[in-house]
Amino acid sequence: MPEKPKIGVELKKMQQEYEPLLPVEKKLIAWSLGIGLTLLVVLYFLSKLLPDSHRPL
Repeated sequence: MPEKPKIGVELKKMQQEYEPLLPVEKKLIAWSLGIGLTLLVVLYFLSKLLPDSHRPL
């Protein structure tokens, strides 16, 4: 009867097998970060331009 694989051994095997990111994955990461940072800046300046827009009537 074969022995069950140990979790620690399997995790070490997974950590040793490094796969570099594909160019498409790098582009997706860059676009996501760029869009996120751009939206943060735009929303920040909108909140400075319209400071009373969040007050209830």
